[in-house]
Amino acid sequence: MKERNLNRYIRFVFLAACLGIVFSISSVWGSEKLTPSKEEQTDNANSWRYKNGEVRKDIKKKSKDVKSVVKPSDATAQGIDVSKHNGVIQWQLVKEQVDFAILRAGVGMDLPVQDDPQWEANVKGCEENGIPYGAYLYSYADNVDKAKSEAKHMIRLLKGKNLSYPVYYDIEDVSLQKLSNAKLGEIASAFLTTMENAGYKNLGVYSNKSWFTTKLTASVFSKYPRWIAQYNTTCNYTGSYRMWQYSETGVIDGISGAVDLNYKIGSWNPAFLNPSVWMNKTAVTLTNGGGITLSAKIIGNNNYPARWKSSNTSVATVNSTGGIKTRGTGITTITVSLTNGSSSKCQITVKPKINKIKSLKKSGSKSIKVTWSKVSGVSGYQIYMSTKKNSGYKKIKTLSYKKSSYTKGSLKKKKRYYFKVRSYKKAGSTTIYSSFSAVKSLKR
Repeated sequence: MKERNLNRYIRFVFLAACLGIVFSISSVWGSEKLTPSKEEQTDNANSWRYKNGEVRKDIKKKSKDVKSVVKPSDATAQGIDVSKHNGVIQWQLVKEQVDFAILRAGVGMDLPVQDDPQWEANVKGCEENGIPYGAYLYSYADNVDKAKSEAKHMIRLLKGKNLSYPVYYDIEDVSLQKLSNAKLGEIASAFLTTMENAGYKNLGVYSNKSWFTTKLTASVFSKYPRWIAQYNTTCNYTGSYRMWQYSETGVIDGISGAVDLNYKIGSWNPAFLNPSVWMNKTAVTLTNGGGITLSAKIIGNNNYPARWKSSNTSVATVNSTGGIKTRGTGITTITVSLTNGSSSKCQITVKPKINKIKSLKKSGSKSIKVTWSKVSGVSGYQIYMSTKKNSGYKKIKTLSYKKSSYTKGSLKKKKRYYFKVRSYKKAGSTTIYSSFSAVKSLKR
């Protein structure tokens, strides 16, 4: 009996241990949709470039002789990108031959086993030898949750590192080709947004020409610098890009075997990596019925689309290119912004339309009747008078918007009087005045 109870106890402990393991795995991944694929766990990448983690033989055959590659006129630096496949690197030798390096940090979701085993050594080699470096992560994410986990993977690996080149999201694995262009955009946005929310603004996307042309077409891919791969004598991609990987057959002292070669295109600075937007005006006064076109200047990466918005569309609207069209009297704020949070504002004050004095007529023995045209959407009118044409005007009456005439008495005979009228509109605690009408006069 005791032996039977003991066996039951042993079976219970074993079952509890198994359940504990299952629970532990569930707590890491949360659900089945976050289970890494076999290829991801074993780092057996398959893409236009890789077959089971190795560079495809047909790609090697298609690669151009490095000597035949034409250096772009706007290339400002030349560098390499490396991973565990390049083995242990002697960075003290490499530093004399390159301007920068892009280091693979890892692959896929946030599992320590998927960290690149040479990441820390490569970071140390670059930092000790003064080589500017960036990083990339090879993606297997086929849904948003996996992309967020990949971002967390990268954030963990970047902690304490001193990057001066971008962090790139490498999208090329053949397992992702089945996804729609829109879905790929959602996945990339999830990764990049998670990175930005963690404070990383220096971001980009890596893939080859074919992917950027046919698959990575969602709007998010226009917001970040592209690193494009095309093994050709020149890069004939017609879109914008800031890095060109032109060969995977480079020879660099200190690295065993072939290595990827890249040209940095253009001049990079913090403004490019985290752009700002400025409007050409901060305040404008318009007359109702008019308009103006504001312009926005993006300092840095102009791949970020400018977005325009009016705070009060009943006063003025704005189109996608900064064109302002007035709709009514009042005040509105026009804002132009970028997706990274940078914005610039311009206050638009819309005055009432200018009205017109329709007539001046003698009234009685000492009065003049002033009649003016009414203006829609105003609170009222003010009448000014002077005995001189160009000076000395004083307000003689304020009337509601319902009125369109006023008779001024106690005037002297044989004396000329000058009149002008303006309308006004109450906008909260502010009163907005129209310009004055043309002056008219009458001798009493």
